[in-house]
Amino acid sequence: MISVNKLTGLPHKTRIRKIILILQAEEKKLKFGGEPENAYITSVFRLLQENTRLDQDIREYINLELAKWNRGADLRRILNNVRNGLLRSLNAEPAEWDLLDPQSGELDGSARRIFPICVFLEDIRSPYNVGAIFRSGESFGVERIYISAGTPPPTHTRAQKTARGAVDLIPWQSADLSLFENMEGVFALEVGGTPLEEFRFPDSGVVLVGSEELGLSSEALHLAERKAGRVAIPLAGAKRSLNVAVAFGILIQYWFSRLIRQEADILPGKK
Repeated sequence: MISVNKLTGLPHKTRIRKIILILQAEEKKLKFGGEPENAYITSVFRLLQENTRLDQDIREYINLELAKWNRGADLRRILNNVRNGLLRSLNAEPAEWDLLDPQSGELDGSARRIFPICVFLEDIRSPYNVGAIFRSGESFGVERIYISAGTPPPTHTRAQKTARGAVDLIPWQSADLSLFENMEGVFALEVGGTPLEEFRFPDSGVVLVGSEELGLSSEALHLAERKAGRVAIPLAGAKRSLNVAVAFGILIQYWFSRLIRQEADILPGKK
């Protein structure tokens, strides 16, 4: 760990970036049951307090957090608060590290529970939406994601940025609608369908998701109607429209919850 004296000698922005990494490392240590380096962190906080190149509001914020640290408050939250305050001072975005393995520092795939849930993305134009769908899909146990030719691949830099590592955990492949002709449990997420709470979700299957601008193609809708149908999310707003990644997040959580409840109902001894 770099000494406080060496930190002092670094250029301002380099020093702040280094301190951000130090605080993040301490957060991870606390998350996995380690003990904080109290004296060292206190010295780092004091170095920040004395840094007149930081905005006054940031330094005042750090003063408040340091006072909490000395009272033994939620140390991990304090570290997180200071780290994100420093990121704001650099106009930088926070990075997330949920599900990180403490040894490798990578997302821990063994922590995943996988359900027989698949997704087909038909012409989702924004790589940010692709990444967000991967992230939500990973959270709710999606087994595989299929990508149409008109959808940016999840390897796109912007998709990876939004997915926060989920691209490495969910298998994916390029595909077209013909792949699903002989599959059961194929349904569409589209306006005009059965309301979410009334829809009979399949025990396994594929949800077809289309773009915000055009929705699903007529071919995709016809396929779904021959299979498991169409589901819609009831809305109350004047716009009556959702971002596709948000709509998918609502849908996948609902499907996942149905499968969890069904599983609980068939456990041995369940009355």
